[in-house]
Amino acid sequence: MAERRTTRQLKAREKARARTAERRQREQQLEDLATAWFEAEDEIADKESAAEEKIRKYTEKVRGEAEKETGKLREQMNDVVGKMLALTGVRSVAERLGVPEAVVREIKASLDGAASAPASAGSPSSPTPVVAPSPSVPAVETSAQSDESVALPG
Repeated sequence: MAERRTTRQLKAREKARARTAERRQREQQLEDLATAWFEAEDEIADKESAAEEKIRKYTEKVRGEAEKETGKLREQMNDVVGKMLALTGVRSVAERLGVPEAVVREIKASLDGAASAPASAGSPSSPTPVVAPSPSVPAVETSAQSDESVALPG
């Protein structure tokens, strides 16, 4: 009977080892799959971060171009206001353009200041005051942008 008991124990141990080996193999597979998941997750984060940086740089470039172009247009607007002021008063110009009188006065003051200030040699930059946008064009903030990043969907 003792022999039967030892053969039973051996068979039971083999069965237990087989099940344990299966569990270990399954656990190893699960661990490998989880590792692949986390590697992909990290790669996605890296790619999203790189995309955010590209978007930030492109946005800065486009904003710079827009500021340069609108700066030229604002100078034209100031010149127009100056020519209008040569023909009529502040109130009339403000009413005709649909802007507050304070804006016209600000432009007038900057034009008067630019005309009376001595031009420094080699310095083409003249002060360009902020002109209120027309009611049909929405104002776009071009300076002091926030550092918040834009979240990508998905």
